[in-house]
Order: sequence, then C-alpha cells, then structure tokens
Amino acid sequence: MSITITVAETVDDAAFARIGSLAHRMQEVDTNFEGVPLEVRRGPMTAVSLEISDSEDQMRERLLMVLLADVLKGEPDSMMGSLA
Repeated sequence: MSITITVAETVDDAAFARIGSLAHRMQEVDTNFEGVPLEVRRGPMTAVSLEISDSEDQMRERLLMVLLADVLKGEPDSMMGSLA
C-alpha cells in the first residue's frame, strides 16, 4: 500500500514544494495516512497538473486531490496551516 503524487513538470517549484509539504503533513496529522509510504514526484503530464494514485483507498486519494488542487491555485496556506 502506497501513495504516489505525480506533479506536472510545468508546475512551478513553489507549488511543488507546497504540495510536498501538505502531503507529508497529512502523514503527521491524519491516521488514514500514518505509516503509508508517500512519494511526491515530477512527471511529464500535459492534460492535468496533478495525479494521485492510491491503490488501497479511493477516499484517501480523493481527499488528497481536493486538498492539493487548492495548493495548485497558488495559495501559501491550506486548511492544514501554512505551507510556505
């Protein structure tokens, strides 16, 4: 069981850093993510900016998608706190 977050190469470095920060914070504060290997990487996507793959839990996958989609909008903060 693992989660892979693939971020398009076209996403700027600041947003990429915020995505990694939020994803790893979820491991600290949400028991659904505790102990689950999580990888944030760049990928050559063109149609979408963000893709999440969680082979075990679709709800966890969708939660991450909602939270991380806001990060892509350029907000330095999230409902989980500051990501800067």
